[in-house]
Amino acid sequence: MQYGGDWDGSNVHMDRKEFLRKTRRLPGADQVRVRLAPAKEITPEPEEGERVVFRSHFLLGISLPASAFFRSFLDFYQLQPHNLTPNTVVLLSAFVTLCEGFLGVLPTLELWGEFFQSKLGTRMQGVSAQSGAFIAMRRPAADNPFPVITLIQSVKLCQKSYFYVKNVAPQGDYVNLPAFVAGPPAGRRPQWSCRAVTLSQAGAAAVARLRVMIQSEGLTGSNLLAAFIARRVLPLQSRPHLICQMSGQLDPSQMCTKDMPHDEVAHMVNYLRTASSPQSGGLARSHIPVHILRPRALSFDLQPGRRRSADSSPTGRSTT
Repeated sequence: MQYGGDWDGSNVHMDRKEFLRKTRRLPGADQVRVRLAPAKEITPEPEEGERVVFRSHFLLGISLPASAFFRSFLDFYQLQPHNLTPNTVVLLSAFVTLCEGFLGVLPTLELWGEFFQSKLGTRMQGVSAQSGAFIAMRRPAADNPFPVITLIQSVKLCQKSYFYVKNVAPQGDYVNLPAFVAGPPAGRRPQWSCRAVTLSQAGAAAVARLRVMIQSEGLTGSNLLAAFIARRVLPLQSRPHLICQMSGQLDPSQMCTKDMPHDEVAHMVNYLRTASSPQSGGLARSHIPVHILRPRALSFDLQPGRRRSADSSPTGRSTT
């Protein structure tokens, strides 16, 4: 059984806040104000206009301003950011990367529902978790083409990484998150397992294209994780264009202009699959071949010093 957590204060410090700004996970101070939780605070108590966010989520693909898809996801499923387990955030990031980076389409709730279902997370049997109550899972059907991503089961301590953000920009919303509502969902909602009876023409075409990629190109779950890591893009952040339309090191969707070493890409893929808390360490090296974004795909053997081109010339679109 997978259990979520209760609130127990926050361990986010000033240096971690600055790291999030430097890596473009947080907008500038003239757009978003950040406030750390007081030392003796146990449960979040946001001030007027503040939203509650999590450093652990920011390391997995959520960043500000939140994307239109991510906001629509929260609204449709009637969720708060604190309802999402880290595994759910990883799956959301992988899903957006698949849609934008490999299929070349915008992510939709229709496609999400085709690939995923969910269940209610508990802190003990029969008691909903204060945080991490929404657990997304790949639908187990044999005909589900979404690549399997094996993730850890523990979600301990992730709720301790919360802090506050507030949009202070004179124009525009640079946060794009719902107002904080304390507590877990009232229960498992009907839409949590919503799936279209018949896919739209665009949805059916995307699923058919994915089946071809799985069969002919061997697309794997690790491919999806390595794709947004190597391109250093934040899948759940609002961006000017699709991931597949990124161009060059100065692309505004990138977190920075520096290339990420090959070994570090492997390290981060493994982190996304195995890190059980923001404090986890001791990550083993992954050795799964990883194809990086179309149309200039790059395959990683994820072994030290080895790299080969999957399409034509190596492109290495990655940063630190």
